[in-house]
Amino acid sequence: MLIPTLETLRYEGEPTVAALIEKPAPGVHVRVSRVDVLQGAGFAGDHARKSFWKGEDVPGRHVTAIAREVLDVLGTAWDVPGDNLVTSGVDLSRLKEGDRLRMGNVTLIRTAKPHRPCDLFARRTSEEARQAVLATGTRGALFEVESGGSLVTGQRVDVAPLITSP
Repeated sequence: MLIPTLETLRYEGEPTVAALIEKPAPGVHVRVSRVDVLQGAGFAGDHARKSFWKGEDVPGRHVTAIAREVLDVLGTAWDVPGDNLVTSGVDLSRLKEGDRLRMGNVTLIRTAKPHRPCDLFARRTSEEARQAVLATGTRGALFEVESGGSLVTGQRVDVAPLITSP
């Protein structure tokens, strides 16, 4: 019964960086307490082809993110899905294209591309988890790095919605 729980999920508390995951090689996820984030690229410790899917580069995918609250409902360890950034207190499903996450001197900008749960997500978690996040839109979000710097676990996350003129 994951879907009803995800549909009523609450994101409470101060928005923070719950975990940072580097991907030094395909399928290898290493939880770290600090990471350098490179403008226009993503986490410095990630392998060069991390943004590739079925042999092609996927634009707008420098950093992948998922909420701690979602992973807790799924009963999945935070490093299992392979997302770079695990947030706490941030409803990533509400972010729109152009919204920003600011963490110290690092700014990530939400891209238009949806973060869909694929077969690999199902193999790492479960088919039930894949179906639940697909049905509820809680898989997470994809970001480009607008400004780089360093991130540390526990760091505050400020959400800055895109402001459009009337």
